[in-house]
Amino acid sequence: MNLGFCSSVGSSALRVRRARTGASQREQILVPGGQLRRCRLEMQESPSETEAKVEDAADVKADETASKVSENVGNDTNEDEPPPSTFYQAVTQAQEATEKALEKGFRLLEVEFPPLPQSMLDSAAIGTYTVVDANYKLVLDYAKRWADQGKRVAIAFPDAAEKDRALENSNEQEEPYPNIRLSTLQDGFKGTFLDRLLTSGVEQDLSVREDDDMFVVMSASCQELPQVEKLCIKAGERPVIFFNLKLDTLRGDLGLPAFPPKDLQYRFLSSILPVYYLRQRSYSKTVPQPPYVVNYSGALYRAFPGKYQVLLDTSDGKFTRVETREERPALGEVRDVMTKAMGLEAVTPAPLMGFLRKGATSRTWWEVDSDKEESNIWRT
Repeated sequence: MNLGFCSSVGSSALRVRRARTGASQREQILVPGGQLRRCRLEMQESPSETEAKVEDAADVKADETASKVSENVGNDTNEDEPPPSTFYQAVTQAQEATEKALEKGFRLLEVEFPPLPQSMLDSAAIGTYTVVDANYKLVLDYAKRWADQGKRVAIAFPDAAEKDRALENSNEQEEPYPNIRLSTLQDGFKGTFLDRLLTSGVEQDLSVREDDDMFVVMSASCQELPQVEKLCIKAGERPVIFFNLKLDTLRGDLGLPAFPPKDLQYRFLSSILPVYYLRQRSYSKTVPQPPYVVNYSGALYRAFPGKYQVLLDTSDGKFTRVETREERPALGEVRDVMTKAMGLEAVTPAPLMGFLRKGATSRTWWEVDSDKEESNIWRT
């Protein structure tokens, strides 16, 4: 395995830099056999959104580190489904995983994957509404699977303002596709803002109707999670899918001032099954020899009913599955697995520095408090 690092000289240290491409961004995918390869995702982007300056950098050989990566990273031939190569494949895999979970009787389901190329999500030029619009297109494609089967699907937005934006993108149609309707977390009124303002006797828009067969929640924030819980209660035994809500991020805000209490995780969020999960992570670690700072990245991936897969970017255009687990690993444990696979666990300058870097624990409060949870489904 040939692993190279780019470094540039700063005022007192070497920094590792990775050059980015231009308008067409390269994304990471996995192909059968356990390896990931980079491919181009066809996305329509404006030059202002994707333009990145490529800085000159001197190539630095890191033979010892590269050798350790080669020794530690293995090719797991586990038959778990590999990650997607395109957004179309991601939606298709999410649909298949959801179907399998529904067949087993699960009702509250989480679907999580990047709605845009990671390079765009990391860019300051990409605003919140760009992400919301991308998620809306994806959720429509996702919901068509059941709409084509004759089931009624309600896409629930946090409020009327978010729904109005979706209506603008759907030519003011309450049903952008047969059997798919736009709704909100709470009861409201049909039509656009001007319709509700200028027209008397506007028809009420219920968040939950008797003819709804399933619900897909998108764009909800942490403050809106109590309304999401109420929607699930009103839905009864009908499925509710949490689509790209970044629940791990929302959990971190629970218990803070002006946010819902932690009890929401214990009684509600703990009962949501991750049926399709793809989260990319990037880390860096200092080493006592050139290049001094090593950047490495990977992903945690799962497609129900498969296992959780920890994937490592070997920086030569491929990913390798380094570990699989039956139970969802903590995010800190994912980092530790990648660090060990890179061979960097043994190059920490001193035990004290290692402790200061990692802290006393690698788990968050919601990953630790298993005894307070009413369900452990979110861990399975």
